[in-house]
Amino acid sequence: MNIERALARYIDYGSSLKLIKRSIRINDAENFIKALVGPRRAGKSSMMLILMQNLREKGEKPVYINGEDIDFVGITADGLDGIEDAIYRIYRPEDTRIHLFIDEVQSFPEWSRWLRTIFDENKYNIFVSGSTSELESDELSSVLRGRVLETLVLPFSFDEYCTAKGVVRREYMDPKSKSALIGALSDFLDFGGYPEVVKEDSLDIRKSILENLYKSVLQHDIIEKYRIRKINEFRLFMNAVFGSACRDLSLAKTMQWFDGQGIRISNQTVSNYLRYAESVFLVRLLYQYSRKPKERKTKPKAYPLDAGILGLFENSRGKKLEDAVFVELLRRGKEVYYYKHGATDVDFVIVENGLVSEIIQVSYSIADANAYNREISSIEKALKELECNKASIITFDEERTIQVNNAQVAVVPAWKWLLSR
Repeated sequence: MNIERALARYIDYGSSLKLIKRSIRINDAENFIKALVGPRRAGKSSMMLILMQNLREKGEKPVYINGEDIDFVGITADGLDGIEDAIYRIYRPEDTRIHLFIDEVQSFPEWSRWLRTIFDENKYNIFVSGSTSELESDELSSVLRGRVLETLVLPFSFDEYCTAKGVVRREYMDPKSKSALIGALSDFLDFGGYPEVVKEDSLDIRKSILENLYKSVLQHDIIEKYRIRKINEFRLFMNAVFGSACRDLSLAKTMQWFDGQGIRISNQTVSNYLRYAESVFLVRLLYQYSRKPKERKTKPKAYPLDAGILGLFENSRGKKLEDAVFVELLRRGKEVYYYKHGATDVDFVIVENGLVSEIIQVSYSIADANAYNREISSIEKALKELECNKASIITFDEERTIQVNNAQVAVVPAWKWLLSR
């Protein structure tokens, strides 16, 4: 273990890199720890490097620590004091506060206590990143006792994807520009927004990156971390979850399916596996809306946090579009549920101040009469049952307004909706 070497190799780290600006807003209040959380390889490190570049332009000397550096292997809680000593030897900071960036902070032992300790010294403006549930808002706020501001960093949004690809988007576009934008949306739905994937042109390499990422998260972030013994059972379960993504996830039916394969799996094990998948941002569970808050944590649907990962298991563009809309709603910080009551089936309901403010249905196309009637029928019933007067149908590339009783339902092209932030 060589702490000084681990810090020295990152002096001026990322200063010459050309990085894609993200539309993610990070509150930089110095009296809080700033935490960037989200999936592995979604761009948290790049976000840190962008912030560090901005600080260097102001004449600052930010300190970057890579929690996964090989020279930190074997470090103990007692050895963490050596990091501060090394910072002062290498960077020789003046009396001003030090801008400290710690990537994958959960790699350190007793990381939360360490952060609290150095934060209380009032010498550091601290930014941290992490890829596990240990850094999600509830747990992070608990261990750091309200001293943290969290920012969720997901793979590129469609807007950021267009920036990375140089795709023109403006309010009024000529047919050629609009065609390029629609083509970009098709590509985005097929391969998602992981930065490494977006930067790659080869379709085969893109798929290989996604496959390796999925396998790596399962192996290193779940199987090894949670010490799963029945590895084949777990992998089968995750394949089943992704295979039924965006649909009602019946735990009873899942257990019955395993039983049919000669595999006994308990309800508690199924619940644990789902919790593990959420903890590393592979999926996010969406629950059924009820006017009774206590009943809202039932009957989940699983949504992958990137359409490219979903594409490893699902070819339907309709499902990929639905997944992309859900992830965008999550990115926008919406309180979202699905709604199902009898024949009424709505993809998403948005809740604000305890009341349903908007209904969103996702359909690749409603040009077919059956699809049109199905979607409008569900919306009409949901508007009445939920006492809401705002509804949208997000399609791939159809646009119009439909009068439904006293409400106007906006049919919006996905590319326009995704860019409407």
